[in-house]
Amino acid sequence: MYLLYACVMFSLLLLIYMVIIEPGRLTATHYFIRKSKKTVLDVSDAVDLYQGKTSLTLAQLSDLHFSSWYAPRRLNRIIKEFLKTKPDMVIFTGDLIDDYGKWPHKKTAALVEKLQKIPAPMGKIAILGNHDYHHNGQYFVREVLKKTGFTVLTNEQLFFSTEQISLTIVGLDDDLYGHPAYDFEDTLAEWHLLLTHEPDSIEKIPSIHRFDLVLSGHSHGGQIRLPFYRKTTTGALKYTHGLYLVTDQTLLSVNTGIGMTALPARLGVAPEITYYHLEKEQKAPTLVKKK
Repeated sequence: MYLLYACVMFSLLLLIYMVIIEPGRLTATHYFIRKSKKTVLDVSDAVDLYQGKTSLTLAQLSDLHFSSWYAPRRLNRIIKEFLKTKPDMVIFTGDLIDDYGKWPHKKTAALVEKLQKIPAPMGKIAILGNHDYHHNGQYFVREVLKKTGFTVLTNEQLFFSTEQISLTIVGLDDDLYGHPAYDFEDTLAEWHLLLTHEPDSIEKIPSIHRFDLVLSGHSHGGQIRLPFYRKTTTGALKYTHGLYLVTDQTLLSVNTGIGMTALPARLGVAPEITYYHLEKEQKAPTLVKKK
């Protein structure tokens, strides 16, 4: 009898943790990335030591999956985080809403208001994910993102340049429901970034070696991780979470997302924001001849 009671209590506490506590957490990982890719440092506990060595800081969000039970107010903690960390650019790698066919339109105004408050002095960039296409929701998602200051890339590339860095960002259409294109013109930028929702799609890109950094999401890191079980999903069977060096010069980062799908629960995979601190270019000193 006592064993049964203990099992029931444990199951109840585990359920509370999975549905309320874990989804309410927010982890932030900071990577300092050198152009050579020979060393990538996790500087999450020492970000301030690398601020002077960084030419650009990118923040990645992915898989928000807003729905009737996952409200836009969940963005409040992310807005506060960005106001504190002050990234130069925010990149969203797809799945804004879980299913347009079930979207409560009375929440659209609140969603727009929250997304508008995300700060990013150099801009906000987004691509669509597979869930954004459910029930033809891609048109709604594009409109919401554009209205809130995001530049939505659909097989397009953008070029950015400052005194410290030049950057090309390529954004692919969703690999499962969209029509991704894999050929893009070369640019003379110092850094080349690729945005693709499903990480396994990089296997289809013949010129993947041209990119320094590939940002993706989709996997949720399994969303529920147990010692004997981790859910995988089409599009993220090979690359599930974290960093992968896929070529000598190409780093793939799989963000485990913020929201949830299928089950309103997380276990062992807390909501995640990933920051990328790109190293300043080491320019050779200019020699000045004496008169």
